[in-house]
Amino acid sequence: MSACALVWLAACFLMMSCERESSAGLIKLEAADSANHYSIRPVVQFMDSSFMRAKLTAGWARMYDRIKRKHLGGGLNVEFYSRPYGLLASVLTADSAVIEDDTKNMTARGNVVVTSERTLTTVKTNTLIWDNARNLLRSDDFVDITSPNERLQGYGFESDPNLQHYTIYKVTGQTLLMGGMVVASSGTLSATAANAAPPPTSPIIPSAAAKKSSTTSIIQR
Repeated sequence: MSACALVWLAACFLMMSCERESSAGLIKLEAADSANHYSIRPVVQFMDSSFMRAKLTAGWARMYDRIKRKHLGGGLNVEFYSRPYGLLASVLTADSAVIEDDTKNMTARGNVVVTSERTLTTVKTNTLIWDNARNLLRSDDFVDITSPNERLQGYGFESDPNLQHYTIYKVTGQTLLMGGMVVASSGTLSATAANAAPPPTSPIIPSAAAKKSSTTSIIQR
């Protein structure tokens, strides 16, 4: 066999070896990032000692041990419960969610709707985070809130799961359902739902119409 043929065979062998190493590395990377477990119609309970704070059901779940996350999809339903009697506080629906294993915080995404029958209040947004340690719902996205007295819209939102006391950090609109319209281009709006306990101090009402039918206060920044 000629020297040229030997060189050519050595080059082919080297290329094949590199290709196998590259493929092995790619397979290893995929295995590290792939789900360790897969579940159909899972049920996830969020416990605080013996008290169940929330119960989640979804179409499917993928568990990633390396990054300590659970990805859930196929439609999401979360029931939040209030102390001390474990009564249903509100219900959240969304397209999907991610749960952090360490903090148990949940981020719901896509057509997020939270409804409280107790306060007759509904929140709609695209992304919503449940802070497990603080038992708080929050979002940085646009939110649309409808309560018995008014409809509020803005960016940045925090609330208890009961939807009794909530805050919008950048108000874009406030419609009083009993009449009138108030618009704040910037500022923070804190509201108390109609069926909740009244706030400890008298609210500052921005108009005569709001004075008759609203329990909200606007603090301009």
